[in-house]
Amino acid sequence: MIAVKVLATILLVSLTFGAGLQVDRDNLKAILKRFGLLGRALLANFVIVPILGIAIVKLFRLPLPIATGVLLMAIAPGVPLVLAQVRKRGGSLSLAVELAFILPLLSIVTVPLTAALVLPDQIKAELPLGQFAVTLVLFQLLPLVLGMAVGERFPKAAARLAGPCNIIFFVAAIALFGLLGKAILHGIESVYGSRGMLAMLTLTLLSMATGWLLGGPDVRDRRILGIGTMLRNIGLASLIATTTLRSSEIAAAVLTYLLIQFIVATLFGAFFTRRAKEATA
Repeated sequence: MIAVKVLATILLVSLTFGAGLQVDRDNLKAILKRFGLLGRALLANFVIVPILGIAIVKLFRLPLPIATGVLLMAIAPGVPLVLAQVRKRGGSLSLAVELAFILPLLSIVTVPLTAALVLPDQIKAELPLGQFAVTLVLFQLLPLVLGMAVGERFPKAAARLAGPCNIIFFVAAIALFGLLGKAILHGIESVYGSRGMLAMLTLTLLSMATGWLLGGPDVRDRRILGIGTMLRNIGLASLIATTTLRSSEIAAAVLTYLLIQFIVATLFGAFFTRRAKEATA
């Protein structure tokens, strides 16, 4: 189990450090001045998606471990490195990169509060909020701030480090899948048998629709906010599942959600890329 915890920690640190590397102060200031768009982005990620998660868990009557995995993903916004790459899909560069920083930063405060509100009572009783907060500060806030500092002082080095952060994330994810292979297979069977996969797909699509509808009139902002809202923070959710809750079943549900959102994001990304090329042509 120690190896699983280490890999989950590496997932989160590589995500948040990579997000910090890509922060640009000028772009950040520009986004902060777009109060309407920023407010809608925060509303979508911190309020609407968790509410949708609660509704879907109840609607599909999911078993406790699967429901907990779905809710962990619902309350954990933002996949920083992936979100930043969405700019290649014909989206807004500044919005993609800065949301990749803002969402993880604010979630340090919002996730413990939201977890206390939305997680099942049995899980909340096992959730040490003090340890939870310390985990977020150590493995999400500090790498985020460190990445931002490196990006500002050593921009060339930051550009070279972005690729390795991506590689580390994917290697850690593959290794985590390997270590939890049996639990994941069992979890997928449980998820499938409980209509969990359908519930996860439903939440993924509704999250995409939420971001798209709140993205405003600019199609580039819609693309970024749509996919950015759909993609939840696998690093944070898996770290909570493995270190705080110490449940391989919940971790398996989280990783199953990851597979579903990855497939859906790939399909939407390919569609947006084609539309962007057509528009350019």
